[in-house]
Parts: sequence; structure tokens; C-alpha cells
Amino acid sequence: MEPDAERLTQRRWLRRAFLAGAVTDALALVPMLIPSVARLLWGFDDLDGAYRFAIGYGASLMLGWTVLLLWAYREPLERAFVAVLTVIVIYGLVATEIVAVLAGHLAWWRMLGTWMLQAGLVALFAGAYHYPWLARHLTASRGPTAV
Repeated sequence: MEPDAERLTQRRWLRRAFLAGAVTDALALVPMLIPSVARLLWGFDDLDGAYRFAIGYGASLMLGWTVLLLWAYREPLERAFVAVLTVIVIYGLVATEIVAVLAGHLAWWRMLGTWMLQAGLVALFAGAYHYPWLARHLTASRGPTAV
């Protein structure tokens, strides 16, 4: 693949990743801001006091990350490192969720959909960021093509 075509393709994949992440983050704000949705999704009973305080911090960060992803969407190649940072954030979320499940605060089956979504997002962000390397190595592994 020509370098210019490779950059255009990477740009498209990064834009897809940033947009998918922004939409996902925006949707994640719903249970954070509406206690009845949190109760439905996560099965939490105590949604007052310390929970509201902590979730307010989380919602602020989630909103900020949504804006960051939209900012990166505008200049994806120049802001590609946001994809790396996003993968780190997703790993942190998964670790937090696993701890909550292991501590008995959250049923594992309630997290299955979230974990599948997170796996897809990690693949999308990592694949988009590493697209030039992937394109070269996947093409090389196929061998020469007949013209």
C-alpha cells in the first residue's frame, strides 16, 4: 500500500475509533447520571451518599473523555496518541469492574455485555493506532501477489 493511501486508511480507522469511543462514553453517562438506570443495569440498591459523590467524579471524567475523543476525531493522525491513552483507560475500567465482581458488589453476568464492548473498543483503538504496522505485516504474510 502506498504511504499516502496507508495514512488515509489509518485516518479513517482512527476517526471510527474516536467516534465509537465518544458515543460509548456519552451513553455510559446515562446510568451515571440517572440512578434508576444504574439500578437496572448494575443491580445496585444503595445509590445515595458516597455512591452519588463517587459517581459524580466518574461522570465528570467520562464527560471530559467524551470531549477529548471528539477533539481527536477532528485531527485523528495528529492526535493518534489519544487512542493509546483510551486503551489504558479501558484497561483501568475493566480492572475496576473485575475487582467489583470478585468482591461481590456486582454480578458477573451484568458485566458480560460491557466486557464484550470493551474488548471490541480495545481492538478498534489498538488496530487503528497500529494500522501502518498491521498493514505492512499482514500484506507481507500473504506473500507476493500476481499482477
